[in-house]
Amino acid sequence: MNSTSPPPVQSVKRALDVLFLFDDHESVLTPARAATRLGLNRTTAWRYLQTLASSGLVREAGETGRFALGGRTVALADAYTRQWGEFGTVGGIALVGLRDRTGETAALHIRQGWTRVVLRQVESRHELHRTYRDIGQPISLLLGSPSLAILSHLDPGERTAYLQARTDLDARARAAVESQLAEIRTLGYATSESHRAANLASIAAPVRDPAGAVLGALNITGPDHRFTPEARREWVPEVIASARWVEHALREHPAEADPASTDGADSAPTAPTSQTD
Repeated sequence: MNSTSPPPVQSVKRALDVLFLFDDHESVLTPARAATRLGLNRTTAWRYLQTLASSGLVREAGETGRFALGGRTVALADAYTRQWGEFGTVGGIALVGLRDRTGETAALHIRQGWTRVVLRQVESRHELHRTYRDIGQPISLLLGSPSLAILSHLDPGERTAYLQARTDLDARARAAVESQLAEIRTLGYATSESHRAANLASIAAPVRDPAGAVLGALNITGPDHRFTPEARREWVPEVIASARWVEHALREHPAEADPASTDGADSAPTAPTSQTD
């Protein structure tokens, strides 16, 4: 091996760093831009992009020297979505109705170990609204209402183990978190304001699997000035009802769940309707 070549594992990590530069903000990149964002020289960035292109993960876009995501990333996204089966499918259906009834961005979150990730979102139609830019990235179970909704409904032993493993929490802070989680369990929902981004609010409810174990959470989120006390009173029942609908669909009709159906109790579960109708 050439003594000037980076270690193989480091090369793979750097190539992935280049791949993850592509997002909603920059769907097309030049080697110069990739180099600037990652602190690489331009030639090295160009080599990584060419390697990714040879694997179909990126492609040359239009004029030479500009790159965009390639078709093989679609297969990765599809494989990731399919591993969650009906939870992702049914949850995605519920998000549309929840967004339409509240007007705010609705999202589905899944628990992964001692973190959660955003699995799907349906964005608000308001000009000013929340958009999750970190879909698929691990998020602490202490940050945001979806995290708190999940953490509060974990098995007590697992919840305690998680909090004890958090070395950033002293005894007093841990007791405060445990008190907050107990209140969330009593209410059936969690709220947060400016946990992960300033001036944003969120309301979330946990979603459990048929055995009662928490799978994830469903939430609405948006600018805090729209989350008034009056709006919260209206929206909290909507969030809880949507989460319960997902649970019922998974338990009773996992293959056919359709919230548009209203053909009686023995058919696919009916979508939760507006609490103010």
